Amino acid sequence: MERIESGILGLDKMIDGGFPLPSVILVGGEPGTGKSTFGMESLFYGAEKGEIGLYLSAVSEPPWVMQSFLSEFGFYNQKLVDIKKLVFVDLGEKLNSGGGVVLKEIQKNVELYSPKRIFIDPITAIQTMLESEMKYRKFLHELILYLKGQGCVTFITTEYSYRQVSTSMDAFMSDSVIMLSYLELENSRKKYLEVLKMRGTNHLTGKRSLVIDNSGMRVQPEFR
Repeated sequence: MERIESGILGLDKMIDGGFPLPSVILVGGEPGTGKSTFGMESLFYGAEKGEIGLYLSAVSEPPWVMQSFLSEFGFYNQKLVDIKKLVFVDLGEKLNSGGGVVLKEIQKNVELYSPKRIFIDPITAIQTMLESEMKYRKFLHELILYLKGQGCVTFITTEYSYRQVSTSMDAFMSDSVIMLSYLELENSRKKYLEVLKMRGTNHLTGKRSLVIDNSGMRVQPEFR
């Protein structure tokens, strides 16, 4: 199976050397666990190697807000944004127009830029917009089939907790599920990463300590 390196220090050792290509990876976790940082660090890693990365924002904030936040990290490279190795697109205006319009907007940008890595952040906003579970299932099915046909790795984020993600259609339909969390231990909160699912991969299981600092993310080799 073809794979591409994640760009997250310590993660590839857990997943047979990298993400399967193509695949759709659901990154779950409550607010503040590092989901956006995870996806963006991987996109910048690929862009440094010559790939094109596409960030599709489904929140109300304009792309420059995300870029301002990311600029605090060592992996952020404004030059890659300027030369469109990493492209930021705001889906916000399309969200009230229905799933078909959102899907066409995603397809338009994917075909325009031919990215190797795509990040849709968060998929929860699209689910809320569609309201009906049946409409969301249809949208997600069409989206995943399309993205895998493009030969890329796609990250989609959700704000589901462990309890919610275990029964979500997002998790069943995605090729991989990576959960980020923070637990209170010894009067402080520590972040953790766990690979719950990765098709075609003999991945390591169990929580691993996750460190986020100015350089980016790194996964510790064992639970701490």
